[in-house]
This record gives sequence, C-alpha cells and structure tokens, in this order.
Amino acid sequence: MPATKKSLALNVAAVIVAFLLSRKLEKTLAFRRLFSGTVLGYLLYRLGAERAPKGTKTSPGRLPWLGDLLRAPALKDHPVETIMKDAKVTNYQSMFISMPFGSQSILIPMDERDREYILKNNFKNFNKNYNFLYGFNTIFHDLLGQGIFNVDGKKWSTHRKIAANLFTGRNIGVIMSETFVEHAKLMENALRKFSRQKKSFDIQLLFQSLIFDTFCKIAFGVSSNSFDAAMKGEKEPFQVAFDSAQQIASERFFEPPPLRELMYFFSLGKEAHMKKHLAIIDNYIINIVEQRKQEISAPGASNYDADAQAQKDILGLYIYHSKKAGRPELLETSYLRDMIMNFMIAGRDTTSYVLTNIIALVSENDLFEGKLIKEIQEKMSRGIDNFLRNEINGFALADATFNEALRMYPSVANDFRVTYEDCTLPSGIKLKEGTVTTLSNIAYGRNPKYFNNPDKFEPERWLYDDDGTLKCERIDEFKFPFFWGGYRICLGKDMARQEGKIFMCILLNSFRFIAAKPRKEKFSNGPVAFYSEGVHLYAQERN
Repeated sequence: MPATKKSLALNVAAVIVAFLLSRKLEKTLAFRRLFSGTVLGYLLYRLGAERAPKGTKTSPGRLPWLGDLLRAPALKDHPVETIMKDAKVTNYQSMFISMPFGSQSILIPMDERDREYILKNNFKNFNKNYNFLYGFNTIFHDLLGQGIFNVDGKKWSTHRKIAANLFTGRNIGVIMSETFVEHAKLMENALRKFSRQKKSFDIQLLFQSLIFDTFCKIAFGVSSNSFDAAMKGEKEPFQVAFDSAQQIASERFFEPPPLRELMYFFSLGKEAHMKKHLAIIDNYIINIVEQRKQEISAPGASNYDADAQAQKDILGLYIYHSKKAGRPELLETSYLRDMIMNFMIAGRDTTSYVLTNIIALVSENDLFEGKLIKEIQEKMSRGIDNFLRNEINGFALADATFNEALRMYPSVANDFRVTYEDCTLPSGIKLKEGTVTTLSNIAYGRNPKYFNNPDKFEPERWLYDDDGTLKCERIDEFKFPFFWGGYRICLGKDMARQEGKIFMCILLNSFRFIAAKPRKEKFSNGPVAFYSEGVHLYAQERN
C-alpha cells in the first residue's frame, strides 16, 4: 500500500476509534460532569467582569465576577457624584470599573503623564469610536450625527480645518463680543424686573435660554427668543427636546449592547420618546439651515455679496469655507445639521453651566465678591466699549474666577475615549483594546495633589506676580483638560472665556445675588453636567 494511502487509512481509523471512544465515555456520568463543568466554568469566566489591571484601584463594594454591576444604577443616573465619591475613597489613584456580560471596562487615569499620552503622544490609539457596539457614534449617532464631537480620522480633520476659521481673534473680539454684550444687557434688564418684584429665579434656566439665544445669533444670525419663556420659568419645546435627547443618549452608555439595540430597533420605552425629541430638533435646525442656505445663494447676488453675507455667522462662515475648499458634500443639509448640533452643545451648554457656577460661587463668598466687584467697577467706569477694548483681556481676577469655577464644576465632568489597540500607559498600567478611558475633570480639579483645600472656592490660587503685574495662570491642558487637550483641544475656548467674562462683569457690576434655596450638588446625566434642581437666587440692585 502506498505511503499516502496508508497514512490516510490510519488517520481515518484514528478518527473512527476516537469517535467511538468519545461516544462510550460520553455515556459515563463522570465524563458528562467533567465536560459540562468545564464548558460552564469557561463560559462563566468569559462572561465575568474583567479583573482590574495592575496599578489601578477599584471602588468599595466591588464583587468577584459581578464587578461593579450593583453600582450600575448609580453610575448611569449620577455619574458625576459617583465618580467624584470614588476618587476621594481611592485617594485619587487611577480607578478601574468593569461589569459582567461583555460590558465595556472603564479606566479613569489619575496620572497626568497618562492624560498627555492619551490626548497627544498616542492620540491615534484613543478614538471616539471603536466598533458598531461601542463609541460616541453608537451612543449619539441620531443626535450628533457626523459632527466634530462624534467622529475620528479624516472626518474629524475636515471639521477641524474648517472650524479653525470660525474662532479667530477678530471674530471673537469684534463680531461675537458685540453679541455677548447685547444679550448680557437683556439679562440685566430681566434681573432688574425680578429684583424690583423681589422674585426668585433659576439662574441656570435663564443662562441656558439666554446663551442659547446668543449662540443662535452667532451661529445663524437670528436670536430664537427662548429667553422670553425662561422669564416665565419655562423652557421652549426645542430646548426641552434637546436636553431630553442628550440625557437619553447618555444613558445608552451603561446599557448592555443587546438590550440597547433591541430598544432602539423597536422604539421601546425611552427610545420612543427619543424619536419624538429628534423630530422636534430636526424640524427646528433643518428649517434654519435651509433658510440660511437660500439667503446666501440668493439668485442675482454677486459672489462678493454672497461671501460678505456668508461671513456674518458661523453657519455662513462654514458654508463659505466649504465652497472655498471645493467640498460640495459639506454643504448637504444633513451635514450642516450635524455641524450645528455639535456646536450647539459646545456653545450653549458648557458656557451656561460655567456662568451659573460663577454667579453662585461668587455670591456665596462675600469677601472675595467685594474684591472682585471693586475691580469690575474700576475697569468698567469708562464704559463698555473701553472695557472691551482696553481692560477685559488683561483682567486677571476675572480670568481667575472663570478658572476656579471651571475647576470646581467643569462643564464636561467626564469624557471618554476607546483604546484601539493594546498599549501600556506611562504609569505602567496595561490597557486592552476596547477599554474605555475616561478623563474625569471633576476628579482632577478636586485632587489635593494639585490644590490645597480643593473643595473651597479660592480664585486667588490662579494669580501670580509678573514683575509687578498681576497675571492669571494658564490652565495646563494635560493636568486639567477642562477644554480637552492635545490635537482635540477646544477651538472655542477663547470665545467661551470672553463670553463668560463679559456676562460675569456686566451682571455682577449691576447686581448682588442671594440664595433663595440651598444649592444642591445633584447633577443630570448628559455630555454636560447641569444641576438637577436648578440654582435659585434673588437679585439685589447695587447702588
């Protein structure tokens, strides 16, 4: 018999013998127990919560196999308070959170070397998205679409290049500052009415609505007048839909993927509400986009007129630069809708939250308030135009106040990236691909390693003397990525600071604020943290 045929015959015989032997063994009780126990044990092991890597801490109450499953409701409903509490308990060391059943594991790095590595040195390995089950686009796809906060790679780079033309020093210093002053005066008039009526108000609601109107004026060239509803203690339908959609989308992060996808596909529970909110949002934004496109491309308008008209607001500038770059696909209504939605979160939510905290914190600290008001009154004594032209950029104490409010209550308390490939952080922590890395600004800002009395409001901690001139320390983007950092650092950070300082100075120059109710540190779940119960104050006119 040839060797090949002999080998084949032996292989066939071996297979037959192995099969018969396995059938015989399968009938024995011991084998069945061994086989089923091995399979079950392996499945249980694979489905259990991932073990924490070396160099990280876990929260008290974590259980074997279940991991942090029992804490899932707290992490889902109150992520800001829960992570802040965990950071204190673990003495601000890097934390690891994991749950069973294939849920994403989460690392919260506390070493600033790791943060610089994530934000800059190994930027390409930490993305917004990972696969169709995990990432920003999975969670926010129907709300933020293909906008700058929701994409990576070339799509992100395209947004970034065009957006860089929007937030120039000229635009911020001239066009935007005029709009900030205009709307700060509206707020001033409204607060004067509340003051004379001795009526309390929710300053957070007022700022959300007014900053939204301000954003609309800068973005579209037209104010939405939602501040009128806020004066009555109400929210207009668009803002209700916008806030609700953000919260529903954020809650998807902590849901098991099969359940999340099932609820989305069949529009079950909150996903049914999500569709209604999105219909309101899309109707509002798409109408504005279409109208603005028609104005810019009106028949008979010369190229010069069209370009000049286009550069009066963010949407117009975006359309203008997209045309200039020869990118007609960027002029699609759906694309412009996504762009506006992303800028809206950045322009409305973050600034309104930091302003809420500036007013609340200053009003709760009488000694500092007196010092700040004295400087504001001196610098504004020669009128608002002189203040904007000669005083505001060098107003160190106002900058320090802005920094301190942002340190204690960062607008984006927690933000995440997904590890694309296995890597080792500078601190020595080993990360597996697919691990979520969460940068917790709320924890970094309260870390006693960086600040004495971190729970105390002390804006002076940011000040230093530079050859007789008082200056404000710059925020280190890797120690405190409040405006993110590295290649994705916020393009609108200077605009946000300018807007915050203008509103702060105009309002504090005219009013003293007094608490109507205790301010409770209970926060909503969403890309930007808000006080769940608002911040209720009285306004008292200054002499």
